[in-house]
Amino acid sequence: MKKEYSQQDIERILKSDAKIPASVDERIRETYRELGVTGNTGRKSAGKRTVHRKKRKVWAAVAAAAVLTTGLGVTAFAVSQLMNADLKETEEGLFYEISVAPETKEAHDIKVTPTYIPEGYVYHEDGPYALKWHNDATGGDMSIVKYNAADLYKMSKTQDEVLHTMFDKDSFVETTTINEMKTDVFSEGSIYKDNDSVRHDVFLFNEEYGYAVQVYLEGTGLAEDEALKVARGLDIEVLETTVEYASDEELDALKQEIATAAGKTSESLHYYKIGDEITPPPETGLDDVMPQIHKVTDIQILDSLPLDQYPKENYIEDYDTVVAPLLNEDGTLKDHERYPLKNGTIAEDGIESTGAKFVVATTEITNTGDMAQEIYIAPDMLLLADNGSGSLTEYWYWPASEAYHEFVVDHRMPEYQTVQMFTDNQKTHVHFAEIGAGETITCTFAWAVDEDCLDDAYLGFYGGVADAPKSLVKVTE
Repeated sequence: MKKEYSQQDIERILKSDAKIPASVDERIRETYRELGVTGNTGRKSAGKRTVHRKKRKVWAAVAAAAVLTTGLGVTAFAVSQLMNADLKETEEGLFYEISVAPETKEAHDIKVTPTYIPEGYVYHEDGPYALKWHNDATGGDMSIVKYNAADLYKMSKTQDEVLHTMFDKDSFVETTTINEMKTDVFSEGSIYKDNDSVRHDVFLFNEEYGYAVQVYLEGTGLAEDEALKVARGLDIEVLETTVEYASDEELDALKQEIATAAGKTSESLHYYKIGDEITPPPETGLDDVMPQIHKVTDIQILDSLPLDQYPKENYIEDYDTVVAPLLNEDGTLKDHERYPLKNGTIAEDGIESTGAKFVVATTEITNTGDMAQEIYIAPDMLLLADNGSGSLTEYWYWPASEAYHEFVVDHRMPEYQTVQMFTDNQKTHVHFAEIGAGETITCTFAWAVDEDCLDDAYLGFYGGVADAPKSLVKVTE
């Protein structure tokens, strides 16, 4: 029987850097899922936080950003105030600093019900748009995210960016008041040249009861005040039920876990060649719980993937609507534009054009255990460059075209895969395969890789296990 892997399971298995404690990471994942940050395909994210810096002046009120200050070093609370929210400015952008005084009052849970929904936006209970409103005609999304005082208290004590956001300074529109709640409004256009959608974010803060509500609205043809209409129409009820604040001991333990995890990211690399058996590094302990061997039997760099050899049904994204428009008549990939990333931020002024080729790799995956098990079979595609000190550092680029970005989705994940056992929910779990005891399966994968990055391209194995060294096979050798 097929095991259902949640987004949490996938991230737990696949994260290549330090593992964030589940108790801390849970709210981050929940918020990302509600906001659609991980994408609607269900394919896993690489875990990179990217700041979008498309400076489209949507509202004339954007000049109000000048009122922002760096805030006071000491937060002063009013007598009846449970929470204080300050919007701070750094060189990278804007972020929230939240302070909660738990001794003031209990943390009550809240119920948020919207009374105004933009035309065309329909709520989905499950599926790829679960827990948010989606507009089929425009592809737009809307989410309403609530945080009670206990949520904000734990986050403020354990995370640098409390509301998981970093806004560009020019996206700030204004601070206003809704039902006596301080309200911040943001608006920015898409970074993609082939997308004219606009994203609105509205944050409401009730400092007396210590809760916050975020309205996220994205789409095309939106009125300037559409997200504000949603925010003004929210019916927010403070419930009788209360939520316990995290104790000092719990917070100390969480902070220690984070500090320990951050210091354990391994830089150890294991290099293999075509034909080598790649076993789980002993440090991972993976061989004890999921024994397996991977072997790369062939790597090719191709200009095109002829359909008679590479059937369209083996693509992860739909071939006719997503892949075919990106191809020239001869099947080669069209040139595309990209943004370099500098310190995790899209450098809009550095846009450049490049061609791309297909990297095709065939691997054998063997279950060396004594019982059938589901194994993650897809190698990562890593771009690694010498950082000047003799070690390798991963880098990546961000497409300037939404159409191309939808194809690559996550630069590490293959776009083509011949073994596809689990294809439900838009191929959410397609990179897993059930392999019998002692059985070996053969699978061919393909990635689109920019031409000038081919010499830096590596296949990576077992890099998703927390604190695990990466096992690498260089593509061009």
